[in-house]
Amino acid sequence: MADRVLLLGAGGKTGTAYARLLQQHGHHVLWYDKNSANAPQQLDAAQLTHVAHDALDFEKLKDKFDRVTLTPGVPLSLPFIQEAKAHGKVIFTEVAYSAPYLSDFQIIGVTGTDGKSTTTTLIAQILRSLGHDAIECGNFGIPLSEIVLERERFARKILVCELSSYQLEEPGALALAAAIFLNLAPDHLNRYESVAAYGLAKWNILRLLKKNGLALIAKKLAPGATDLWQENHPLDGYGQAVAFVDTEALRSQHFSIAESKIFFSDARAIADLTHCALAGRHNYSNLLFAIEAVYAFFPSALLEKLQPALDALRPLPHRFEYIPQSVLPQLKFINDSKATTTQATLTALANAESPLFILLGGQGKGERYGILARALAEKKARALIFGECKIDMAADFRAEGYQNFTLHDNLFKAFHAAKRMALQMQPAGGVILLSPAVTSWDQFSSFEERGDYFRQLVQNL
Repeated sequence: MADRVLLLGAGGKTGTAYARLLQQHGHHVLWYDKNSANAPQQLDAAQLTHVAHDALDFEKLKDKFDRVTLTPGVPLSLPFIQEAKAHGKVIFTEVAYSAPYLSDFQIIGVTGTDGKSTTTTLIAQILRSLGHDAIECGNFGIPLSEIVLERERFARKILVCELSSYQLEEPGALALAAAIFLNLAPDHLNRYESVAAYGLAKWNILRLLKKNGLALIAKKLAPGATDLWQENHPLDGYGQAVAFVDTEALRSQHFSIAESKIFFSDARAIADLTHCALAGRHNYSNLLFAIEAVYAFFPSALLEKLQPALDALRPLPHRFEYIPQSVLPQLKFINDSKATTTQATLTALANAESPLFILLGGQGKGERYGILARALAEKKARALIFGECKIDMAADFRAEGYQNFTLHDNLFKAFHAAKRMALQMQPAGGVILLSPAVTSWDQFSSFEERGDYFRQLVQNL
């Protein structure tokens, strides 16, 4: 039934695709975004109403819309949504609305705190190397609503779908052929009351798994392996088989990685990673999830074509990305702007060489930084902190006794200070790593823009 739908979070690629889909289905769209400049594009103006930033008042709007929907970045706990729900308004999400139209697609779902986009991309790239038409979608890549909007263009493609905790809060009837849970670390604690609550949102991915589908879970999240959910672990009584990936030992059900080689379960070395573009144990862990997932659907083809598929892999930018330059060969620059959590930065620290100068900072998400301070001290790294969170981060560092840091107004100043420090060392040199541990939203519109800016600073040398 066509009605008036209030769309919260209408900006960006997902907001535009979703608003167009709603209009295609005959709905009048009232759109709202915190940034009113982020208007959805390519819409029928006759079926569109803008709700200004200061006009999101339920009493004033209640007779102007029938239902409320939201894109992933908008929390269900928003007071306006809670008030609408209390007054009987139907609330639904972009994923839930799209789900019924995707029932005939083969979908591989990927969630976790860190590595979602990388693993999603690895799976899709490997599938394409095997000759299958696969696309990255969901929280990364193409929005689900865009796939529904243009079904003919995406017909018969395998969907490798990144799913954030936000999307998994109310995912509707999205049906997955495989459900992958990579890891869990403190994140979005300004949205969730605890890590356990944040994790429960991600565990919803198992509810979406089709019968006899692949459930691929980090061994660290298994019952008995974590202190979380001790009284009621989400896997207790779970009715389907679960395969685990040991991210410490780099071993999964059918594969293991050691000495830059991939071994099959019969101990055969089946691929060499020496010339693969991936770097770091964290990326090898993501790769294990990826090849295990692909093996579940195309075992013979994967074993036959794994080496050329690995040689063809192209990692995503902003994820522990080495930036080549020849002006200062004694310095190595790494762009890990995607690291928007402490856990992601800890992973980068573990994989970075010394001497290390790390650029931290941006807009915090409610995390504390004591564990990061301890890791920095152990690594003997020098931290350069910039942005909105610098005072809070510095206070946590001092509380842990870590003093080897300086404060800067912005990334530009932190970058050039790190460069000077590295060049003044005896002998001169070192690694300058952008791995901020927080979001970019105080000074940049996205982690991509932040990473691109860092890359430009390197190229401007």
